[in-house]
Amino acid sequence: MEQHEIYHCKPCRLKKCRDVGMDISKFQHDRDGRQLVPSNRKRKIPDTVEAVTGKSHFVIYNPTEPVWTKSYIDLTSLIYQAMDVLKMGPATPLQARNHLQKLNFAENCSKRTYSQKFEWITRKEVMSFWEHNFLATAKWLTHFDKFQELNDDLRVSFYSIGSAHFQFFQLRILFAVWHVWGRLDKLVGTALYRMRNQKANKCDRLSGNGIITHMVEVKTDARWMSSYPIEKLRYFLDGVRICDLFPLIDEIQNLDITETELSFMLAQLCFQYTSNRFGGEVSNIMEEFIEVLSNDLHDYYVEEKLMPRYAGRLNKLLKINKEILENVRVYRSRSELAKVFDVFNLEFSHPEMFRDTGYYV
Repeated sequence: MEQHEIYHCKPCRLKKCRDVGMDISKFQHDRDGRQLVPSNRKRKIPDTVEAVTGKSHFVIYNPTEPVWTKSYIDLTSLIYQAMDVLKMGPATPLQARNHLQKLNFAENCSKRTYSQKFEWITRKEVMSFWEHNFLATAKWLTHFDKFQELNDDLRVSFYSIGSAHFQFFQLRILFAVWHVWGRLDKLVGTALYRMRNQKANKCDRLSGNGIITHMVEVKTDARWMSSYPIEKLRYFLDGVRICDLFPLIDEIQNLDITETELSFMLAQLCFQYTSNRFGGEVSNIMEEFIEVLSNDLHDYYVEEKLMPRYAGRLNKLLKINKEILENVRVYRSRSELAKVFDVFNLEFSHPEMFRDTGYYV
């Protein structure tokens, strides 16, 4: 019996086929046994920056040449309102046993009423969210005596706003923390809304200032902030929209957080973020703030709640704050990417106020 030569490589097999007169037009393709991904499960190649912006692949991108006109947002009036809040302090004199109890009298989501659901979010609504969170955070800070006692030596080490020379250090802290305060406020507010409304949809969330929106069905007009389609903007703004943090809402509901615990969480989150952001002497002051409030929380658990073994519960509360700070860190790199490629056509009068918000340019 004639012994047939075995051809292992593809070129040799192809030559053998041609030698015996095989019709190459009848070859069957995509039958390679070593194919790693089935043809019906091939991964979609992600859109490139060129595809999203409509630019040619052969155009060299020059960030010094703006593609569109920037929308200028003047925050001066809002900042002066906040300065008045810081100057005047709490609206009424407060009598409480310690610092943490005083924070319970501040603006927080547990005392909020909810308005109707919004199905369309425009520039007007977004700016109202910014204004609410900024001023609410300013009012909240005035309820903490240690914040009110910050000395003048630290104030002069920071810049002024226009011709104003009042409480620079306090204002710098407010610039830093208002958006992280707002993230926790929205999460807890959403949890409370679900607990108080048995018919609440799992996709309903607190967007700000008592406004409820449906996470999937809500429509957003983003033309004022970017020429990118809203589907692409979600990559940069999902952290701000708290979509990534939504699983925390169930944890907050299960914990049934008290007002005192919420006050501590807001303070620990804000002061820890400030400590990480500025470091140095500012970090030392923020750590002192946290220690004072931690001692007050200890007294609350032991004397009022009769819970001397509270470490496990406290760890669960701080885990929520840790995940919020981690979310800020993750989206910081996306914000830098948005800055490089001019994703947002926004120009702020005080850009430092929007650092780590996703809108910073």
